[in-house]
Amino acid sequence: MTTSRTRPRGRPPVSTREALEEIAFELLLRDGYEATTLQAITTAGGVGRSTLFRYFGSKAGIVWGEFDRAVERLHSALHDADDAPVMEAVRTAVVRSTHLSQAAAPDSWLDRFRVLDRDTALVAETAAHWRVWAETVSRYAAERTGLAATAPLPSAIGGAVQAAYVAVLRRWADADEAVDIDELDDELRPVTDAFQAVLDGVTRG
Repeated sequence: MTTSRTRPRGRPPVSTREALEEIAFELLLRDGYEATTLQAITTAGGVGRSTLFRYFGSKAGIVWGEFDRAVERLHSALHDADDAPVMEAVRTAVVRSTHLSQAAAPDSWLDRFRVLDRDTALVAETAAHWRVWAETVSRYAAERTGLAATAPLPSAIGGAVQAAYVAVLRRWADADEAVDIDELDDELRPVTDAFQAVLDGVTRG
């Protein structure tokens, strides 16, 4: 018999932010962003609303908080690689920041991408967040080359690297199997090498 001192059988209450986030993305992937309520998340996690708000602040915070941290990781990784040629630094930074994102949420990082990429309710916000990601790369390329961040070449670099990155993530998400992040280096190399050749030509010119 269930009393106030006992809990119904089922998933035990989560004890960490990461575990609650994993549960939230399971629900978001299954039911969609609009249909997934905060009550559904707290019930599935066996926690109160105060715990959810302490961890994330809101449902939007669950979806976008880690993405924003991923952009911060990318920014830091870019500036840690300043000694390398520009596009090698970009490629290395994308791989490194992806490793860190996977390490931060090993069981849910691809589910997060699946939700953001497939949920029609999030299309506009997803595009806006990926634009920030691409602009992070564009600004870095501009700083390294002395060009304006809004100039065609840095803008093209940011957009192309972001598009290639998303293409790889989509393939991984569709395959639904173990992912080797280091493969990302080879996947991005044709794009980054092509732009490095362009940058070298601009420098020689």
